[in-house]
Amino acid sequence: MIAIKFCQILKLGTQILAYAYSGFIVLYFLLRLIFWDSFWLVGFVSTFIPFIFLPILILPLLAFSIIKKRWFSIISWIACIFLVSWLHLKYFSPHALRSNGSQPNIRILSLNSSWHKTSSQNLVKLIQQQQPDIICLQEIVRRHTEKAFPRLQTSYPYQVYAQSVAILSKYPILFSENLHLAGHREIQQRAIIQINQQEVVVYNIQVISPWIRPQKILPFLTIPIYDYTKRSAEIQDLVQRLQKETKPFIVAGDFNMTDQSQDYHYLRTVMQDSFQTSGLGFGLTWPHGWELSFLIKNSTSKLNYPLFRIDYIGYSKHWVSHSSKVLPTIGSDHLPVEAELIYLKSG
Repeated sequence: MIAIKFCQILKLGTQILAYAYSGFIVLYFLLRLIFWDSFWLVGFVSTFIPFIFLPILILPLLAFSIIKKRWFSIISWIACIFLVSWLHLKYFSPHALRSNGSQPNIRILSLNSSWHKTSSQNLVKLIQQQQPDIICLQEIVRRHTEKAFPRLQTSYPYQVYAQSVAILSKYPILFSENLHLAGHREIQQRAIIQINQQEVVVYNIQVISPWIRPQKILPFLTIPIYDYTKRSAEIQDLVQRLQKETKPFIVAGDFNMTDQSQDYHYLRTVMQDSFQTSGLGFGLTWPHGWELSFLIKNSTSKLNYPLFRIDYIGYSKHWVSHSSKVLPTIGSDHLPVEAELIYLKSG
């Protein structure tokens, strides 16, 4: 009798969870279709894709073994097939262009150093190991410019930096300027670099991070919302600047957005994403090494596997991506990203 009652409770509980989850997914897609990131809750949920879709993979098993509803089994199998196909096409089917050896190529490295978390020694070691042609750094500190950069001067004689951002290059930097996207105080960089007689525009970007902030929706009610309005304004400014570029360009940095955000969609209208083209897997870059004490009191554990891809290397139609990868940590809570681009003379 107890066993029968337990099975009934298990079946009922499984049905409730499966139906509630399925309803949540359907509601999410409806709201995304209507509002997308204009509704902050949709933007927040989108941040956790593809992870919020992974329970779909076990729905057919639950439908067959516990729920035993034919209509739910059919829908679950269809959803599972669509999910596996989408994951394969988006994350596990790189279509990189193979170089024939005669086409000029360039290697780009981008890293958010996370201020003092990256030591000068580790930064120099990473760059010497990877030997990229152009380096875009964000959240640098004085010790990087005073200790690391001089040690790299021989290999990277062309260096421009301002407060928290820096571009290091093996090729001549003909021009550089500091930007303030959307008029905000944060600094980004734009440089013109001469690569094999071709002038290339390089953007070193870090946009404002979204966060949970309180918002008053009624005189007596304040709720926490996921606020990314400043980031969106900076992305819109960047998109407009890229639309006006006539030279080949490369954009690298910490964009503080995932590939499911509407801001990412806007950015993709003017540039290609190197990892999306030639990378394999989810390409997660942040946060690595976060101490979990801010969530669990007195915890000494760390989050040693990143959850989001927010660091990107993009490029104009003049390039194709030969390879792209995420590199091991060197101390920062962002992982370094690297891409090898091939220049198409026809553009």
